Amino acid sequence: MLQFYRKTILILSALMFLLTASYGQSCSELFFSEYIEGSSNNKAIEIYNPTSSAISLTGYQVILYSNSSTSASSTLNLSGTIAPFDVYVITNSSAALMDITSESDITSGVAGFNGNDALELLNGTTIIDAIGTPGSNVNFAKDVTLVRNSTILQGNL
Repeated sequence: MLQFYRKTILILSALMFLLTASYGQSCSELFFSEYIEGSSNNKAIEIYNPTSSAISLTGYQVILYSNSSTSASSTLNLSGTIAPFDVYVITNSSAALMDITSESDITSGVAGFNGNDALELLNGTTIIDAIGTPGSNVNFAKDVTLVRNSTILQGNL
């Protein structure tokens, strides 16, 4: 009976390893993992690195489209590096809540959004994730915090 349990544990361990390995392999690009649209200027965006390697932010941009515009109202060229399975947090330059500002990697006007503004994350000229739709005036995220489910492996695009 003990041998049966050992084999079962060995098989389950192998399955867990395979699932973990394949789960990690399907994650290859950064994406927005959290969006905070709080009161006043207490706003932040979190970008997640789902890979097992550090990613240089050179060439990445976050673009804000305000008030149903199809033209960018603010652009942030990212710099630095995101460690494996870590986040990069962009906060509004005027944020006052310590819970937001203490987590910030950088402050920027690109986090000056409200619930009907769109955001895009680009790698070079390729849009790799988006929150909202440029040109739309729908209040999809007013006064809310949006957090991606842990099962999400990539951005919207």
